[in-house]
Amino acid sequence: MPLTSELDPYGPGIRLPGQNDVRVTERFRVVIDSPEVQRLRDVRQLGPIHLVYPGATHTRFEHAIGALGMMQAALRNVAPKANLNEDDVLTGLAAALLHDVGHYPFAHSLEAIHRKGGDTPRHEDLSGSIIRNSVAPRTKGPSIASIIEKQFGIDPAEVIALIKHKPTHHARPERRLVATILSSGIDADKADYLERDAIHMGVGYGRNIDHARLIGSLCASPAGDSIAISDKGRVAAEILVFCRYTMFSEAYWHHTVRAASAMMERALADFLTRDNPSREDLTSILLARSDDAFIQWLVDHSPAHSATHQLLGAMSGGSRALYKRILTLSRIKEGRDEQNAYERIYHLTPDQLDDLEVRLRATLGRLLGKKIAAHALIIDTPPRDKDRIESVLVVSHGSTQATATPLDQLSRVVQGIGTDFIKVVKKIRLFVAPELRAQLFEKCPPETVRAELLDTILNYSPTESAQQRLFE
Repeated sequence: MPLTSELDPYGPGIRLPGQNDVRVTERFRVVIDSPEVQRLRDVRQLGPIHLVYPGATHTRFEHAIGALGMMQAALRNVAPKANLNEDDVLTGLAAALLHDVGHYPFAHSLEAIHRKGGDTPRHEDLSGSIIRNSVAPRTKGPSIASIIEKQFGIDPAEVIALIKHKPTHHARPERRLVATILSSGIDADKADYLERDAIHMGVGYGRNIDHARLIGSLCASPAGDSIAISDKGRVAAEILVFCRYTMFSEAYWHHTVRAASAMMERALADFLTRDNPSREDLTSILLARSDDAFIQWLVDHSPAHSATHQLLGAMSGGSRALYKRILTLSRIKEGRDEQNAYERIYHLTPDQLDDLEVRLRATLGRLLGKKIAAHALIIDTPPRDKDRIESVLVVSHGSTQATATPLDQLSRVVQGIGTDFIKVVKKIRLFVAPELRAQLFEKCPPETVRAELLDTILNYSPTESAQQRLFE
């Protein structure tokens, strides 16, 4: 008999692309049918990436169901071995289903923006407020928190804690174990979205995860407080790490995808700087709209000359005029000048990046003999939170006791991926409006444009206040 009926693999389910049905019991269906979870049908999983990969229109709702299915499979294997109780299992399942309930349109782009009026809301933090139905716009009917209490008899605060906090936050080792099944180097979240995104994007990189082998090898660490794998799952874990690497390299951070993301981030930053809505007002606007409705709302509420209006106009309403690369830098790119330029940009503050953009626009303006619009050039730097690949413990059972060794210490494949991710995948790109690129290359050889941009970057020295220069 399973630990709880929620782990019984047989019964009615929801069919998703690329995998078998996700079994959903009646009490979980009540949560899924709540307005808060149904709202996720209007939030695209990958934001503006459908402008590059047309099939990538799947939603956070689909991923939430998929993550629940992956958590079920993992707990079905781990719970009996780790002596997890029913509350641990139910809390983990509810957290997997609800881990993205706080997502809103273009959340990752907005969360990257820091502004004087206060940071934009983190979707993990919003999840708790939405579960309690304490954030506008509030939905009618019972809150998800009250549904969880009534249907499962568990504390909704524990579900929220699994979503919001790192595994080390939890006091009980069993709960830390469940937390790492949701968020770690080989968690249920990644196991679902890597394959699901690959299917919808039409790429093969994330489809090669050996789920059966990986899930079958899951176990608790010797301390009982984190997810681990047995020796037989080592290659399956390497494959998942490699799939994540290739999905970022060839799909999530494809240069045209990064152009669309950079345009979206700049448009949002321009709006926030100009209108400076309160965090509460911004949250209300975001939670009440789908991706497309939010873009249209921004266009309607921005002056025609603004960066918001012009950038989003190039990405919506039947238009697709995505920015083009004019310079690409990496830590191993070509010569020493390129590498030095990368390091100089990578370590600049946001104000200094803005200041450098002013100088780069001046360089391009000098080459063209005219002034360049403020939003016509964008420096796209890779997210700073992807520098480290989380490792996972590999448990070996000796004659006397079990030992655990981090996968990256056992695998040169994983070591190499960690190095290559930082040196190769994390590129810095300068994007410009397509008409500006055409004008530049018509007037100057590409080598000249490149040399002038590199010279500006290498000679950049923020000796005066970057913030002060922004207003010159």
